[in-house]
Amino acid sequence: MPVGILLIRWDDKLGTTLVAKYPDKFKFPSKILMNIYSQHRSQSTDPSFVTLTLTNMKISSFFSGMDENFIGASNYIIALVLRRDENPNAFREILKKAAAKILKNVEKINLETLEKVFIDMRKASQ
Repeated sequence: MPVGILLIRWDDKLGTTLVAKYPDKFKFPSKILMNIYSQHRSQSTDPSFVTLTLTNMKISSFFSGMDENFIGASNYIIALVLRRDENPNAFREILKKAAAKILKNVEKINLETLEKVFIDMRKASQ
């Protein structure tokens, strides 16, 4: 079952920026955010899914894409934080639906909206 969700954006001046996260208790150093972004960009600039295995968790993420080929908004990542023992591929479809909800109105995203999407994702994964 997912334990958290992150919304990350690439900024040409600042690099990776954590736009929002739920629950708020998670701490993600900029190095991890950059690692997630780099995994996507090393593949292509097209929308894509990536899985990252860290010491105590897994990350399953969706990159919105950039240039002319993006979904919703350019240069955003929605990352689902999972327990280390979970299969990230099992959450691909759920992540895809969540990304569509978040990216269609990303400029107005707030903690309450992210929390609602996350709760819906958890229900869908049960």
